Amino acid sequence: MKRSLFLALYLLVAARGGGVSVAPRPDRPPGRLLWLHAGGGATPKSLGQLLTRLARAEPGIAVVVTADCAEPVDPKTFPAATIFEPTPEDSRGDIRGFLGHWQPDLFVLAGASLPPAMIVEVGEHGIPALLVDVRVPRQRDLLGLFRRGMAAALLSRFRRILAQDPDSARRLTAIGGRHVTVEVAGRIEETSDPPKCSEPERAALAELLHTRPVWFAVACPEGEEDAVLAAHAHVLRLAHRMLLILSPADGARTAALAERCERDGWIVAQRALEQEPEPDVQLFLTEGEAEMGLWYRLAPVTYMGGTLLPGGSGRNPYEPAALGSAILRGPHFGPYPEAYARLDEAKATRPVKDADALAEAVADLIAPDKAALLAHNAWAASSGGAEVTERVMQIILDLMQGDAVPAILEAP
Repeated sequence: MKRSLFLALYLLVAARGGGVSVAPRPDRPPGRLLWLHAGGGATPKSLGQLLTRLARAEPGIAVVVTADCAEPVDPKTFPAATIFEPTPEDSRGDIRGFLGHWQPDLFVLAGASLPPAMIVEVGEHGIPALLVDVRVPRQRDLLGLFRRGMAAALLSRFRRILAQDPDSARRLTAIGGRHVTVEVAGRIEETSDPPKCSEPERAALAELLHTRPVWFAVACPEGEEDAVLAAHAHVLRLAHRMLLILSPADGARTAALAERCERDGWIVAQRALEQEPEPDVQLFLTEGEAEMGLWYRLAPVTYMGGTLLPGGSGRNPYEPAALGSAILRGPHFGPYPEAYARLDEAKATRPVKDADALAEAVADLIAPDKAALLAHNAWAASSGGAEVTERVMQIILDLMQGDAVPAILEAP
């Protein structure tokens, strides 16, 4: 473990602090307990997904979450049993009070901040510590105004350090020297579990559709229906066998929409009436969320409804990404800005700014090779995030199931 004079001075000051009154804490749950702290640069939504996967794998592990990251923590994105606590002051007394009550079996720090008293007290209590999802920009030292020697001393107290990228790993290694081993794990990012479907149903519909080109407009709000139908009319002039599977954002509109489209001359079939997309059907209307996985699998191209006009809620774009459907999206991302930013960075979406651009994009993606490239990029971006989450979860489980190694106490 590396020593640091600056850290020693910091801890002397931190020893005088503390004593801040806190609200009564809930009782500690029985069994193993994980303390996760979301530090600077951490993304709570992604960490919530990590803990959700952890809860499925090991439902007996209790979790306490604290945070001082810029992004607010939304409890709805975490497992229901998660305990949320105010972050204790970075004083030795307050940290000791927190640890004395919760007695965690593992401390996980996410992000690029290193709270000194928190890290040192965790070590002195013999609690294994894991640093994850670290990204160190080239222009900024890990601790900003703090000295590199202090950062090195703090890094040396972690059992494992998982960096987002090779550049961050090299900078962390340069700071920590021989006392620190850094692994490149990738970024913990939000993903989506692929919606399921009935395989016999998929196979039967795929046989019925045979070689027909298909696109899917999912969660389409009423205000975007005209743009989607106009795009389909444009594409039919180029590929007369093209089928549009349309899922209205409001399932109660399905019957009225079908009636309107039939009056306008469309050949329509409705899933709710147990009708099939026969060879002459141009528009196949679905309703409800239960079969989204079926339509994503059948359609090589998916337009994400609710993105062309502001105010739409839409659906998570990782759903079609995980199932190999190329993604068309408008300029408005609703509640999924991070997901779209990541997919855009991976060149995994086709942006459209208006109805005319939507029509052009659908026509362009009739070409299987163009749709396949988008779909591959989307799948790679989605599966890569899932693999990182799975790896970090397994490391957490390994550290929690291993025998606790007593901390080696040295002068800081």
